[in-house]
Amino acid sequence: MTTTPQGLLFVFSQCEPDVPTSEFNDWYDDEHAPVRLTVPGITSATRYKAADNEKPDWLAIYDLATPKTTESPEFLGLRDIASEREKALIPRLPVLQRRTYSLITQSVRPNLPPNALPGKYLLVVLFSVSEDREVDFNKWYDEEHTRDISKTPGWLRARRYKLIDGANRVERGLAPPIEGWNYLTMHDFERGDYRKLPEFIAALETPWSKKTLETLKGVVLREFELHKNF
Repeated sequence: MTTTPQGLLFVFSQCEPDVPTSEFNDWYDDEHAPVRLTVPGITSATRYKAADNEKPDWLAIYDLATPKTTESPEFLGLRDIASEREKALIPRLPVLQRRTYSLITQSVRPNLPPNALPGKYLLVVLFSVSEDREVDFNKWYDEEHTRDISKTPGWLRARRYKLIDGANRVERGLAPPIEGWNYLTMHDFERGDYRKLPEFIAALETPWSKKTLETLKGVVLREFELHKNF
């Protein structure tokens, strides 16, 4: 039985206009991500390209055996073994932002074949939830919202996380805020029109959804398309 990864390394990045996309992808796909997969506890890596015309353009996610994987000597030692290409390229990026999350729960469509994941499309939802609203927020998500979103045709999987920490390794461009944005949900879909479907829209319009969303400090939705699964 496969153990569900309990942590997530979530990396926003922007290459243009300072680093050509072709150069960025050659480095990331051929060097940066593969080297990270040599770290014990990093079990997978997946890259996505923005599908919503928003910035940052790129997202990389790494499944972690535990959130503490990013505190291991092997992970922390990656900077010491960085190539000259990496050392020269990273400071040129407008945005390189890293967040570490702890898994709350995962839901997967029943009888899904293993090769169906990751989905071609990924919906990323960042939430800013005040401390006094967290219990109600989690109750709504776990008891109603995931179930309702899962009725959307093409839905494959939902993963919910709580923020552990985050940092801007490079911040010369406009990086999304980290502080206070304490919850993350990612939904995998096999079709790209999911937000237009009546089942998806209905999930946001239930009385409980409307009440909960009104109490949040902020919500950011980002849409991505699969670039490469390593």
